Amino acid sequence: MQDNIWTDFARSYDQMIPELNCYQQMLRKILRDTEGRRTVIDAGCGTGLVSQALIDRGHEVVGFDNNAAMLRLAHDKKAAAPGEARERWTVMDGHVERFPSAVPREADAVVLNNVLFYVRDAKSALREVFSHLRPGGVVIATGPKRRPDLQKVLRHSIEEWQTEGRYTEALQAAVAHHTTCARKLTTDPGEMVTFFQVDELVATLRRLGYSRPLVADGDDYYGENYYVCMQK
Repeated sequence: MQDNIWTDFARSYDQMIPELNCYQQMLRKILRDTEGRRTVIDAGCGTGLVSQALIDRGHEVVGFDNNAAMLRLAHDKKAAAPGEARERWTVMDGHVERFPSAVPREADAVVLNNVLFYVRDAKSALREVFSHLRPGGVVIATGPKRRPDLQKVLRHSIEEWQTEGRYTEALQAAVAHHTTCARKLTTDPGEMVTFFQVDELVATLRRLGYSRPLVADGDDYYGENYYVCMQK
Protein backbone atom coordinates (compact mmCIF):
# COMPACT_ATOMS: atom_id res chain seq x y z
CA MET A 1 0.00 0.00 0.00
CA GLN A 2 1.13 3.55 -0.71
CA ASP A 3 0.33 6.88 0.92
CA ASN A 4 0.46 9.45 -1.88
CA ILE A 5 -1.56 12.26 -3.42
CA TRP A 6 -4.48 9.89 -3.96
CA THR A 7 -4.97 9.68 -0.19
CA ASP A 8 -6.00 13.34 -0.28
CA PHE A 9 -7.99 12.90 -3.51
CA ALA A 10 -10.10 10.22 -1.78
CA ARG A 11 -11.76 12.92 0.36
CA SER A 12 -13.61 14.41 -2.63
CA TYR A 13 -13.23 11.87 -5.44
CA ASP A 14 -16.64 10.22 -5.19
CA GLN A 15 -18.40 13.52 -4.59
CA MET A 16 -17.08 15.09 -7.79
CA ILE A 17 -15.99 12.57 -10.41
CA PRO A 18 -19.37 10.85 -10.96
CA GLU A 19 -20.94 14.28 -11.43
CA LEU A 20 -18.71 15.10 -14.41
CA ASN A 21 -20.55 14.73 -17.70
CA CYS A 22 -17.20 14.01 -19.37
CA TYR A 23 -16.61 11.14 -16.93
CA GLN A 24 -20.07 9.70 -17.58
CA GLN A 25 -19.47 9.87 -21.34
CA MET A 26 -16.26 7.90 -20.94
CA LEU A 27 -17.92 5.40 -18.58
CA ARG A 28 -20.62 4.71 -21.16
CA LYS A 29 -17.88 3.81 -23.64
CA ILE A 30 -16.28 1.41 -21.15
CA LEU A 31 -19.65 -0.25 -20.52
CA ARG A 32 -20.29 -0.46 -24.27
CA ASP A 33 -16.91 -2.06 -25.00
CA THR A 34 -17.12 -4.56 -22.13
CA GLU A 35 -20.64 -5.69 -23.04
CA GLY A 36 -20.75 -9.47 -23.34
CA ARG A 37 -17.33 -9.83 -21.70
CA ARG A 38 -17.97 -11.66 -18.46
CA THR A 39 -14.77 -11.28 -16.43
CA VAL A 40 -13.28 -7.80 -16.16
CA ILE A 41 -10.15 -6.70 -14.32
CA ASP A 42 -10.28 -3.10 -13.10
CA ALA A 43 -6.56 -2.41 -12.70
CA GLY A 44 -5.91 0.67 -10.59
CA CYS A 45 -9.58 0.68 -9.57
CA GLY A 46 -9.33 3.62 -7.16
CA THR A 47 -12.57 4.05 -5.24
CA GLY A 48 -14.32 1.43 -7.36
CA LEU A 49 -16.53 3.70 -9.45
CA VAL A 50 -15.95 1.81 -12.70
CA SER A 51 -16.03 -1.54 -10.90
CA GLN A 52 -19.40 -0.72 -9.39
CA ALA A 53 -20.86 0.21 -12.79
CA LEU A 54 -19.56 -3.06 -14.23
CA ILE A 55 -21.00 -5.03 -11.32
CA ASP A 56 -24.37 -3.34 -11.88
CA ARG A 57 -24.23 -4.58 -15.49
CA GLY A 58 -23.70 -8.20 -14.38
CA HIS A 59 -19.96 -8.62 -14.86
CA GLU A 60 -17.56 -10.47 -12.62
CA VAL A 61 -15.03 -7.85 -11.53
CA VAL A 62 -11.61 -8.02 -9.93
CA GLY A 63 -10.43 -4.58 -8.86
CA PHE A 64 -7.15 -3.65 -7.24
CA ASP A 65 -5.31 -0.50 -6.26
CA ASN A 66 -2.25 0.44 -4.20
CA ASN A 67 -3.66 3.41 -2.27
CA ALA A 68 -5.33 2.49 1.02
CA ALA A 69 -7.68 5.47 1.22
CA MET A 70 -9.03 4.96 -2.31
CA LEU A 71 -9.26 1.21 -1.87
CA ARG A 72 -11.17 1.61 1.41
CA LEU A 73 -13.95 3.35 -0.52
CA ALA A 74 -14.00 0.51 -3.05
CA HIS A 75 -14.37 -1.97 -0.18
CA ASP A 76 -17.23 0.14 1.20
CA LYS A 77 -19.02 0.03 -2.16
CA LYS A 78 -18.66 -3.73 -2.29
CA ALA A 79 -19.92 -4.09 1.28
CA ALA A 80 -23.02 -2.04 0.41
CA ALA A 81 -23.81 -4.10 -2.71
CA PRO A 82 -26.48 -6.84 -2.69
CA GLY A 83 -25.24 -10.31 -1.75
CA GLU A 84 -25.24 -11.69 -5.29
CA ALA A 85 -23.26 -8.69 -6.54
CA ARG A 86 -20.71 -9.05 -3.72
CA GLU A 87 -20.05 -12.59 -4.87
CA ARG A 88 -19.07 -11.29 -8.31
CA TRP A 89 -16.85 -8.51 -6.95
CA THR A 90 -13.29 -8.91 -5.70
CA VAL A 91 -11.36 -5.97 -4.26
CA MET A 92 -7.70 -6.23 -3.29
CA ASP A 93 -4.41 -4.40 -2.84
CA GLY A 94 -2.13 -4.46 -5.87
CA HIS A 95 0.09 -2.66 -8.36
CA VAL A 96 -0.60 -2.39 -12.09
CA GLU A 97 3.05 -3.03 -13.01
CA ARG A 98 2.83 -6.44 -11.36
CA PHE A 99 -0.70 -7.77 -10.89
CA PRO A 100 -1.55 -9.61 -7.65
CA SER A 101 -1.19 -13.38 -7.93
CA ALA A 102 -4.92 -13.87 -7.28
CA VAL A 103 -5.93 -11.93 -10.41
CA PRO A 104 -7.32 -14.31 -13.07
CA ARG A 105 -5.18 -15.06 -16.13
CA GLU A 106 -8.02 -15.52 -18.62
CA ALA A 107 -9.99 -12.30 -18.26
CA ASP A 108 -12.28 -11.07 -21.01
CA ALA A 109 -11.30 -7.42 -20.49
CA VAL A 110 -8.89 -5.29 -18.49
CA VAL A 111 -9.68 -1.65 -17.77
CA LEU A 112 -6.93 0.92 -17.13
CA ASN A 113 -9.01 4.01 -16.47
CA ASN A 114 -6.83 7.10 -15.94
CA VAL A 115 -4.04 4.89 -14.63
CA LEU A 116 -1.10 4.89 -17.03
CA PHE A 117 -0.24 8.56 -16.46
CA TYR A 118 0.83 7.62 -12.92
CA VAL A 119 2.90 4.60 -14.00
CA ARG A 120 6.59 5.08 -14.74
CA ASP A 121 6.93 1.83 -16.67
CA ALA A 122 3.75 1.76 -18.73
CA LYS A 123 5.02 -1.07 -20.92
CA SER A 124 5.34 -3.35 -17.87
CA ALA A 125 1.74 -2.63 -16.97
CA LEU A 126 0.57 -3.29 -20.53
CA ARG A 127 2.53 -6.57 -20.61
CA GLU A 128 0.83 -7.57 -17.36
CA VAL A 129 -2.53 -6.83 -18.96
CA PHE A 130 -1.60 -8.96 -21.98
CA SER A 131 -0.66 -11.91 -19.77
CA HIS A 132 -4.01 -11.74 -17.96
CA LEU A 133 -6.22 -11.60 -21.08
CA ARG A 134 -7.67 -14.56 -22.90
CA PRO A 135 -7.20 -14.61 -26.71
CA GLY A 136 -9.69 -12.13 -28.13
CA GLY A 137 -9.93 -10.25 -24.85
CA VAL A 138 -9.55 -6.48 -24.78
CA VAL A 139 -7.62 -3.83 -22.92
CA ILE A 140 -9.41 -0.51 -22.43
CA ALA A 141 -7.01 2.30 -21.59
CA THR A 142 -7.96 5.91 -20.95
CA GLY A 143 -5.84 8.84 -19.86
CA PRO A 144 -4.42 12.26 -20.67
CA LYS A 145 -2.69 12.83 -24.02
CA ARG A 146 -0.48 15.50 -22.44
CA ARG A 147 -0.34 17.40 -19.18
CA PRO A 148 -4.07 18.19 -18.91
CA ASP A 149 -5.67 21.61 -19.00
CA LEU A 150 -7.44 21.45 -15.64
CA GLN A 151 -9.08 24.86 -16.04
CA LYS A 152 -10.59 23.84 -19.38
CA VAL A 153 -12.21 20.74 -17.90
CA LEU A 154 -13.48 22.61 -14.85
CA ARG A 155 -14.81 25.53 -16.88
CA HIS A 156 -16.85 23.30 -19.18
CA SER A 157 -18.07 21.14 -16.29
CA ILE A 158 -19.16 24.04 -14.10
CA GLU A 159 -20.99 25.65 -17.03
CA GLU A 160 -22.85 22.37 -17.60
CA TRP A 161 -23.72 21.97 -13.92
CA GLN A 162 -25.00 25.53 -13.72
CA THR A 163 -27.14 25.05 -16.84
CA GLU A 164 -28.51 21.81 -15.41
CA GLY A 165 -29.19 23.43 -12.01
CA ARG A 166 -27.04 21.00 -10.02
CA TYR A 167 -24.01 23.04 -9.00
CA THR A 168 -24.89 22.68 -5.32
CA GLU A 169 -22.91 23.88 -2.31
CA ALA A 170 -21.79 20.30 -1.65
CA LEU A 171 -20.53 19.94 -5.21
CA GLN A 172 -18.80 23.32 -5.04
CA ALA A 173 -16.98 22.21 -1.88
CA ALA A 174 -15.92 18.96 -3.55
CA VAL A 175 -14.69 20.88 -6.60
CA ALA A 176 -12.65 23.24 -4.42
CA HIS A 177 -10.91 20.37 -2.63
CA HIS A 178 -10.45 18.33 -5.79
CA THR A 179 -9.02 21.34 -7.61
CA THR A 180 -6.36 21.83 -4.95
CA CYS A 181 -5.29 18.20 -5.30
CA ALA A 182 -5.47 18.24 -9.09
CA ARG A 183 -3.41 21.42 -9.32
CA LYS A 184 -0.56 19.69 -7.52
CA LEU A 185 -1.02 16.56 -9.64
CA THR A 186 -0.93 18.42 -12.93
CA THR A 187 1.95 20.77 -12.12
CA ASP A 188 4.36 18.48 -10.26
CA PRO A 189 6.52 16.64 -12.85
CA GLY A 190 7.01 13.82 -10.37
CA GLU A 191 3.28 13.07 -10.18
CA MET A 192 2.18 12.74 -13.82
CA VAL A 193 4.86 10.84 -15.70
CA THR A 194 3.40 9.04 -18.73
CA PHE A 195 1.26 10.43 -21.54
CA PHE A 196 0.12 8.92 -24.83
CA GLN A 197 -1.23 10.28 -28.05
CA VAL A 198 -3.84 7.92 -29.50
CA ASP A 199 -1.72 6.62 -32.40
CA GLU A 200 1.30 6.26 -30.12
CA LEU A 201 -0.60 4.06 -27.67
CA VAL A 202 -2.01 1.90 -30.47
CA ALA A 203 1.50 1.45 -31.89
CA THR A 204 2.88 0.57 -28.45
CA LEU A 205 0.18 -2.05 -27.93
CA ARG A 206 0.87 -3.56 -31.35
CA ARG A 207 4.57 -3.90 -30.48
CA LEU A 208 3.59 -5.70 -27.28
CA GLY A 209 1.56 -8.27 -29.23
CA TYR A 210 -1.97 -6.87 -29.22
CA SER A 211 -3.72 -7.46 -32.53
CA ARG A 212 -6.07 -4.64 -33.53
CA PRO A 213 -7.77 -1.53 -32.18
CA LEU A 214 -11.55 -1.73 -31.86
CA VAL A 215 -11.85 1.91 -30.75
CA ALA A 216 -9.17 4.61 -30.72
CA ASP A 217 -10.07 8.26 -30.20
CA GLY A 218 -9.03 11.37 -28.30
CA ASP A 219 -12.42 12.91 -27.60
CA ASP A 220 -12.89 12.43 -23.86
CA TYR A 221 -12.61 15.14 -21.21
CA TYR A 222 -13.16 17.83 -23.84
CA GLY A 223 -10.35 16.52 -26.00
CA GLU A 224 -7.81 16.08 -23.19
CA ASN A 225 -7.94 12.28 -22.95
CA TYR A 226 -7.38 9.27 -25.18
CA TYR A 227 -9.63 6.22 -25.25
CA VAL A 228 -8.27 3.01 -26.74
CA CYS A 229 -9.92 -0.41 -26.78
CA MET A 230 -7.56 -2.96 -28.28
CA GLN A 231 -7.92 -6.69 -28.75
CA LYS A 232 -5.37 -9.31 -27.81
